[in-house]
Parts: sequence; C-alpha cells; structure tokens
Amino acid sequence: MNKNVIRIILDVVMVSLLVLMYEKYAISISFHELGGLAAVGLFVIHNGLNRTWITGITKRMFRRPLPARVRLGYALAVMLLITMTFIAVSGIMISKTIFTNVYGDYAFWRPAHYFASAVALVLVGIHIGLHWSFIRTMFARIFKVPRVIARPLVATFLIAAVAFGAYSMVTSEFTGWLTHPFTTEDGLGIGGGQGKQNRGAGGGSDSADAGAAEVIATYGSIAVAIAAATALTERGLKKVGKRKRAPQLAALPA
Repeated sequence: MNKNVIRIILDVVMVSLLVLMYEKYAISISFHELGGLAAVGLFVIHNGLNRTWITGITKRMFRRPLPARVRLGYALAVMLLITMTFIAVSGIMISKTIFTNVYGDYAFWRPAHYFASAVALVLVGIHIGLHWSFIRTMFARIFKVPRVIARPLVATFLIAAVAFGAYSMVTSEFTGWLTHPFTTEDGLGIGGGQGKQNRGAGGGSDSADAGAAEVIATYGSIAVAIAAATALTERGLKKVGKRKRAPQLAALPA
C-alpha cells in the first residue's frame, strides 16, 4: 500500500479517536483513558512516519534560511508533541480506572488537562489547514470521484462542517477550557460539569449525555472550522505575495 495512503488512514483514525476523547462518557471512562493513550501513541507513529522531514528540518533550522511556512509547520509539530505529552501525563495523574495508584494535585491537573486538550484541538486544526492541498489530493486519488461531483460534495460538507464548528465553539466547553487558566471565573464545566452543554474532555460531564457520533461531530467540526480558517488565511497570504511580486517581475528586463 502507498505510504501516503497509510498516512491518511492513520491520521483519520488518530483524529477521530482524539476528538472522541472530548467526552469521557461517550463510551466509557475506561475507553476514554485507554483511547487517550492510544491517540498519543498514534501521534508518535505519525511523527515516526515523518521522521525524515523532521530530522532534515531540525538540521537546517539554524544553518540556512527556511521558508516561513516550513518554520511554522516545524514549530507546530513541536508544540503538538509537547501538548500531547502533557495530555498523557495529566491524564495519568487524574486517572480513575487504569493508573489508580498514581496521585497528583487534582485541582491543578484536571483543568490543565482540559486546557491542553483544547490547545491540541486548535493545533490539529491548524495542522490540517496547512496540509489541506495534500489531503484533498490524496482523497481524490483514493476515492477517484469525478471532479464535477466531488467539488459540490466537498463544498457542501465544508460549509456545513464550518457552520456547525462555529456553533460548537460557542455551545460546547471548548472556549471555556481555553480561557479558564486566564480568568478567575468558576462554573465553566471544568471539574464540575456546570458548563453550557455539561460535557468535557476527561470530565466535564458526569453522565452519558452525548454519544460517540455527537462528540465526533461536535469537536471534529471545530477542528475542521479551524482548518478551513487556516487554509483560507494561507491562500489569502499567497495571493497578497503574488500581487506584491508582480510589479517587481514586470520591471525586470526582457
């Protein structure tokens, strides 16, 4: 099987599993803890498959100039590695079923776990957005749907996903997890289940109020919305760069 196809399959499974972790009772608390560790493991494998690029950029980072997009991608990979590691560690510290003999300051680790989880979703969204062209090309090769059919289907899906993602940002605990470390407000669903939808990554809810499909749709759409914003921003910056270079190229002698 083509290596790029393996990467796409791995990434789809990894992202699906990751977003499913944003409600600990979507399936069960045991699945949440095991699935979280599995998602981190898949992320490690993902980086292993891209080790040639990572190693090459690391060696070149301080030796020669690199395009801003490459530096951004590298910084994003490092931040994701740090964030995923912190999610794993904080998850172990607040474990209820697997690492029951590990103890930590619950008042610190629990909200920190939520914050890191929210940051990870943002970083994953940006990562998808930066690789949108590659993802689109690979899916076109895998499914081989005629362009006249694929384009309206993809456009419809993206519009629906982005709209639902924007709605989910407002109605879920996502924004509360991101802002909680910088506010003095309580009752954001972090640790107490008092949020807007009473759900949370690793513990915002104490009842199975959201099924697996709903959780994936809610937090997956947030990642898609962030990815779309990233892809559109990059596309706009490229157009601005082309317009700036056009007069310079026109001034060159024929």
